[in-house]
Amino acid sequence: MAKILLKAQGIYGSVILMDDRVVINRPGIMNFIRYGKLAKREIPLTAISEVVYTAPTWVTVGEIEFVRAGNSRDERNEKFGANVLKFSRRRRADFEALKEKLFEMIGKR
Repeated sequence: MAKILLKAQGIYGSVILMDDRVVINRPGIMNFIRYGKLAKREIPLTAISEVVYTAPTWVTVGEIEFVRAGNSRDERNEKFGANVLKFSRRRRADFEALKEKLFEMIGKR
């Protein structure tokens, strides 16, 4: 069984970093309507090629995107990105810790 390393709560869902994968969970009926079966998504660490992190400012929310290996730019420009999670300014420390731990784990492989 995989061990949970970090968890960060975003605006519409949460990200859980495990020792072998990243789990994006978006509960609720509105997220099911918006994302369909992609409301809960598990991405193996070996499939992640890069992490795009945008820090929140006073007027914008932050974003973290897990780019899967082989995805083209057109797939990433979807209206609702399945691998993107938005977060508020007060959750910035949680998401920065998640990003740094993920970079550390990707660098070791």
